[in-house]
Amino acid sequence: MLDFKPPKDSPFVIALVKLLLPAIMKVPLHDTRVEVVGDGLERFRALNGVRTVICPNHANHDDPEVMFAFSNLVGQDFNFLAAREIFEWEHGWRGFWLQKLGCYSIVRGAVDRESFKMTKSLIAANKKKLVIFPEGEVSRQNDTLLHLETGVPQMAFWAVDELAKKQQMEPVFIVPLALKYTYRDNIRDELERSLYKLEERIGLRSSARDPLYQRLSAISGELLVTLEHEYNVKAASDASRNDRIIALRLAILKNIASFLQIDLPLGQSQLEYVRILRNALDDYIYDSSDEEVTAYQKKLHDEKTKKIKGFYRDLDRVVTFIAIYDGYLREHLTQERFAEVLDRFEMEVFGKRTVKGARRVFIDVGRPIDLLPLYADYKAARKAGLQKVTDDLGEQISTMLDALDKKRPAVFVE
Repeated sequence: MLDFKPPKDSPFVIALVKLLLPAIMKVPLHDTRVEVVGDGLERFRALNGVRTVICPNHANHDDPEVMFAFSNLVGQDFNFLAAREIFEWEHGWRGFWLQKLGCYSIVRGAVDRESFKMTKSLIAANKKKLVIFPEGEVSRQNDTLLHLETGVPQMAFWAVDELAKKQQMEPVFIVPLALKYTYRDNIRDELERSLYKLEERIGLRSSARDPLYQRLSAISGELLVTLEHEYNVKAASDASRNDRIIALRLAILKNIASFLQIDLPLGQSQLEYVRILRNALDDYIYDSSDEEVTAYQKKLHDEKTKKIKGFYRDLDRVVTFIAIYDGYLREHLTQERFAEVLDRFEMEVFGKRTVKGARRVFIDVGRPIDLLPLYADYKAARKAGLQKVTDDLGEQISTMLDALDKKRPAVFVE
């Protein structure tokens, strides 16, 4: 049985966080404001009392706080599904508070029966709406959506199954949400400050007169050289930077797969390999099997667990360079996209990122997807039914992200 962390909703803790929310958004989140566009609030409130799974894109580590602020705006409390490892952060204190706020865990990619059971129960009970980030991890891409798996629609349809067993053929909705982070002011000074600190740490010299893009590109190149040496990757003399990035990512992925004795399927993207390997790590680390083991067997398992936890950092490196290769590192970047790349480099070099200025997060509410009319098709052809809902969800979020791009004039970094 996997090490499940159930929700332990505390009305007192939730009320306290609501009281402190303005200060949280002002100080730790550097004056982040949330704005729901159009008639999104009214359309969302129209689902009051209806079983609903909320599915936002997951571009930023601050998304949970933003979604809590959204819940405050609509006047409803939510439950949240979160990756199991988050509950271990800060020596377990993060998990303690998350559970009090209504969060519960899932081990990604595993048959986490307790988590699945809790999801079905929460949706069927209909006491609160449930927030699930369908990308499964933080994409760190404010403008685009990662490929979505069918997991969220599957769990929602399981809840419909539960209701059908009780002869309660009632609607269950999936609501797409798009979150778009923008900076309210020109943040060039902060971008230059971040560049300087990175250059100083990795031993690069530049002039303040050099274009910011040129300095960012130089940092990327220096990190690439360092990581190639660290992972013993020999670049061909005529290899382009993109070719070298691909080779580095693949070398990291193959090293982890070899250690875990996993065969990576042919024809899949490197991001899909990241998901496969991260799921395997989660499955091993958080498996608290009831099978009896000797003290020595437990000791060996603990030693291996300690070692493979380091692979999470390797996978983060792969994700960092996936986004950069896919077009984030180019000239004429918006200041938001430039800041995202810097965030990645700061995490790599310093282990933490900085918020570059006061932000406004635009939220758009999509068309609710009612699963009840789709239930017969799902029962007749499960895979096709799940894919249809997943495609609708992804298309709506992507379309809303594109539209939100036009909500403010772009500030470009030359």
